[in-house]
Amino acid sequence: MVSVMNWGAWAVATVLALWMGFDLLRTNRAYDETYLLSSEEGEIVDSEVGETAARS
Repeated sequence: MVSVMNWGAWAVATVLALWMGFDLLRTNRAYDETYLLSSEEGEIVDSEVGETAARS
């Protein structure tokens, strides 16, 4: 029983690693590196105060 669970865990880990690699390649092809490294995709909102961060 433990052997089956061990093989199952390795199978799940392999599937997740393959999915992450596929998603990495797809994202790298869809977006430029400068876009991925920028922080201007969305507004930063202070949830306690309800104000947006000031842009410099």
